[in-house]
Amino acid sequence: MKKFPQRYIDRIKQMIPESEWDLFFDKVTEPLPKAIRLKNDEDLRYLNENGWTLTPTAIKEGFFIDREDRGQRALGKTLPHFTGQVYVQSLSSMLPVKVLNPQPDEKILDLCAAPGSKTSFIAQKMGNSGTIIANEVSGSRSKKLVANLKRMGVLNTVVTQTDGVAISAFLGQEFDKVLLDAPCSSEGFGRRDAKFFEKMWSEKKIFTAAKLQKKLIKSAFEMLGLDGVMVYSTCTSAPEENEFVVQHLLETYPHEAELLTFELPSGIPARKGLSEFEGTPIDPQIAEKVYRIYPHLQNQQWNSESFFVALIAKKRSIQKPPPKKPVIREPIEIYKKNKQAEIITRLAKTFGIPKDTLKHLPSGQKVVLVEKNNDLFVTTRSAAAFCQKNLFRRIGLKILDKDRNITNQFAMSYGQFATKNYYECSEREKNKWLSGFDLHLKTPIAVDGTPIIVRFQTFVIGYGKVQKNGTKLKNKLDRDIVMANY
Repeated sequence: MKKFPQRYIDRIKQMIPESEWDLFFDKVTEPLPKAIRLKNDEDLRYLNENGWTLTPTAIKEGFFIDREDRGQRALGKTLPHFTGQVYVQSLSSMLPVKVLNPQPDEKILDLCAAPGSKTSFIAQKMGNSGTIIANEVSGSRSKKLVANLKRMGVLNTVVTQTDGVAISAFLGQEFDKVLLDAPCSSEGFGRRDAKFFEKMWSEKKIFTAAKLQKKLIKSAFEMLGLDGVMVYSTCTSAPEENEFVVQHLLETYPHEAELLTFELPSGIPARKGLSEFEGTPIDPQIAEKVYRIYPHLQNQQWNSESFFVALIAKKRSIQKPPPKKPVIREPIEIYKKNKQAEIITRLAKTFGIPKDTLKHLPSGQKVVLVEKNNDLFVTTRSAAAFCQKNLFRRIGLKILDKDRNITNQFAMSYGQFATKNYYECSEREKNKWLSGFDLHLKTPIAVDGTPIIVRFQTFVIGYGKVQKNGTKLKNKLDRDIVMANY
């Protein structure tokens, strides 16, 4: 145990039985197995046929993934990953979404959303319907959030960039569900970097994180609607960041907050919460109703870092001032029926995509077109309505730029339905295209200036524009997604 600070060892020994100590300290720095989340079975077959071994987990959408020849192309350069059918995500990161149980047409807040793994999973569970407000205070992390939502084709989400503690002053008690996967001391990081406990762990970080978490959980609860539910989770074992944070909320709102009993997916070897720590007792209902996950508790369906999760309901509204709504200096335009029909008709005629596919989600819910700063986005009506009253960074899925060219997001989301103005790549052409090169064609495919959706097998890999009398396909992939030397 020399690689662990003595204080960390002492703390862990209070949480688990003595018979498990050696196993825990062996596993807490063991590298995590690679896990992914899939959108559909078609991509499961593609990965299997291309040398990957996928093993089902306790979470239906999650799989352990490996391959014998690790020298082959990395997972991040596979077509399912490039086109947003695969998200590399640990099982514990998927778990809060399963507990939250998002439903179609709900209004959900993901308070600390970057890098987007949970937000995009929520959108997947909702079928891109309803509204998700994905908030991230950090500018750099917010960029990663937006990039991942673009790659995953998420259109029901509004990205905001506000302090999670302060945001409750601007929003009412309006959300059906709230996810607070709180920033923490990140003890789970020990399974990504074995030297974490030697070089980065400190008890001071725990106390600092707990102070912020108590403010965040109060803010999150204040935005939850009556009879709504929220999930509080962390990737740490520290009770100060887990049971004691939940206890703080229950003490702050004793008549409004209710801790709920819930079941984890079958196959997860979890423990109930602690009844005391360092001589301080913990509310018995908390010890009974929350779950702790430890890295040494593993089976064929589960292998993760330390994790904590609680489910809380709002049984009474709280007294709070009306939300302070900002002055919107650059309002969005929600297209009216005729203007929207004009855009949809043009796109349908250009690519032979059925109008109904452009007008509706697979669930049948109608989408709306929204213009901001001359860019055109597709989203849900409820997401657009939120943006009329609140400041935001990004809405939905951008389908047309300022010059009314289609975007790669449009191509990848709708290109599979195109019946004209598309080009089927060969294997060699696909590799050149993903590396950012133009395609030079033996025979003309269309008049110059025509936008062309580029496909390979069942995958849409972007769009280009015809040049040189129809014999050149100009690569229009966004530079940030080009994969050099693919």
